[in-house]
Amino acid sequence: MAISLGGDGKGRRKAVDADLNLVPYIDLLTCMVAFLLITAVWSQLARLEVTQKGQGNETAEGDPVPRRLFVLVGAEAFTLVVGDDQKPLPKRAGAYDYARLVNELKIVKDTFPDKDSLEILSEDGIVFDTLVKTMDAAMTAGFPGLSLLDARGGP
Repeated sequence: MAISLGGDGKGRRKAVDADLNLVPYIDLLTCMVAFLLITAVWSQLARLEVTQKGQGNETAEGDPVPRRLFVLVGAEAFTLVVGDDQKPLPKRAGAYDYARLVNELKIVKDTFPDKDSLEILSEDGIVFDTLVKTMDAAMTAGFPGLSLLDARGGP
């Protein structure tokens, strides 16, 4: 395409074609897309769901729900702690007795059906596979809210 510059009849024409540099525009759009993707992911990760149960956390029998419920995984045995009561579950034939742990946790779940959280405390030197099997046993017994902690109580 061309445009005539004057009426003197010589027909001088100037080209109107121009190159438009789109590189800065594409850079800006790329940065905006990356920024939006990153902020969208972090906004979902930062959300916490908190629920509050009503007052009077008691079972039908009138027993108060224990403040602490945890399983201590030791070198020689499991120890199930419900409130102030402790019940050792020793190894059977040199291996942890996961079936007995499931049965004992089911009894606790039947006693306190509103209790969904369970802490699993580990001593030093416990193999991770043992902890995974302990968590599987707890979930089988009906405790989906699991926390894995160090038995020393430190960081």
